[in-house]
Amino acid sequence: MSADSSEKRKEGLSHKEAGNRYFKANEFSKALKEYHYALLHLRGLNSDAMNVAKPRDPETMTEDEVTEQDKELSAISSNIAACHMRLQRYDRVVFCANEALKTNPFNKKAKFRLAQGYVREGALGKASKLLDELEKDSPNDQGFAAERRNIELKEKQAEEKQRKEFAGMFDRSK
Repeated sequence: MSADSSEKRKEGLSHKEAGNRYFKANEFSKALKEYHYALLHLRGLNSDAMNVAKPRDPETMTEDEVTEQDKELSAISSNIAACHMRLQRYDRVVFCANEALKTNPFNKKAKFRLAQGYVREGALGKASKLLDELEKDSPNDQGFAAERRNIELKEKQAEEKQRKEFAGMFDRSK
């Protein structure tokens, strides 16, 4: 890694740490700004030109193929998704979590954030499928259990709404 690349990496990681501090202080807009700066500094630092040139399919990627650089970029995108979750921008949660998974399809936090985004958007089947996958490794995780409860709650709300819509349907025919 050249001195210039090393300096860019150091600066990128510094922005990531600043984003983490802002996130912990519940200053999500400032955290987003720092995380975006981190991405700008860290993208394109891969020194293997041939590796950059060949596209990688996240579906067929193995864990051995994920570089440290990929893990950093994925973690930052996942952190951006967490900020958007706190700001209730659920479409951005889904987008950013998917971006994180393109770089590192083994990022469990990004999968969880994607599941959370899907629950908030009402894509309960997709969320449930992701939670099934995550629960294989951590069946007693409290966060996963909380999202399961959110899914159940949303399903009950949808059933109740449907019941109300159809409640008077047959009474009207008299």
